Amino acid sequence: MANEYLLQAIEECAERKFDNQAEERRRMAYAISLAPQIEILDTKRREDILTGLQQAMQGIKPEGIEESTRQINAQIIALLKEHDLPEDYLEPVFQCKICEDSGYVGEVEKALCACVTRRYHELLSGEMDTPHSPSFERFDLTVFPEVALDHQGTTQRMLMSVLKQHCERFADAVPEGRLNLLLYGPSGLGKTHLLKCVAKRVRERGIHTLTLNANALLNHIRQAYFARDEEVDEPYYSVPLLLIDDLGTEPLWENITLEQLFALLEHRIQNRLQTVISTNLPLEQLRERYTRRIYSRLLDQNQSLVLQFMGQDVRLTPRQP
Repeated sequence: MANEYLLQAIEECAERKFDNQAEERRRMAYAISLAPQIEILDTKRREDILTGLQQAMQGIKPEGIEESTRQINAQIIALLKEHDLPEDYLEPVFQCKICEDSGYVGEVEKALCACVTRRYHELLSGEMDTPHSPSFERFDLTVFPEVALDHQGTTQRMLMSVLKQHCERFADAVPEGRLNLLLYGPSGLGKTHLLKCVAKRVRERGIHTLTLNANALLNHIRQAYFARDEEVDEPYYSVPLLLIDDLGTEPLWENITLEQLFALLEHRIQNRLQTVISTNLPLEQLRERYTRRIYSRLLDQNQSLVLQFMGQDVRLTPRQP
């Protein structure tokens, strides 16, 4: 399935390039309909460029072509402005300026462009940013009740304010700072929401993320284990920030799940790649379910920031009018 998503991301890039080329032709046709001289100038420019290339291949230094092209460009821009069109109206149309919608970068050794990798991760995680995506800016503390959680008078809203600040600092520090962020506590307290806020903030900073439910992640890894297909599980091992939601809801397949999860966490720690995990399990159950090896990686004080969520399930709390 992961390979299918990669192919889809590459195909979408090719389709985007095709659509943009069609848009370029449409713009040229429209500009020519307003100023027919543009077609003559464009043809002359193409002929000059072709002549220059042919001369260069024959070892002849092209002369006058650069100046001729500059003059033609100036005439075309003047005609565009004369008809209230922007001067870059006939420039190539690209959504990605880095790869120019080819999907690849590099002169000698080709590599996938970041735009393809980003789309691949979106398809894999099933998550794309929208104006309504969870974010720190839109995080609403008023949904959490002002109910005291301890004898010191700390309320659930006060606790969530502190937890939000910790998560925000973690997101702003990536790729530096602690390697692991563990969010634990009962369901309905905002763990998944804050996890998604972290992911969005990091993506906004131009860093790739991959967010997956624990069940989906372990399914992909198990498929790779049985297929012995190294390409299938590669994203989880290489993405700068991996976010695993709802750890503890996935079925355990003998020792396969535990071994693969340990290998994943160990690899990411050794390569200083950061991981965020949310779970509804108390720490005691987390240790019993995942063994001491995994537990120690998640709660290593030198590597991990561990945040406990407490209070009422806000999904069941009536909102104030």
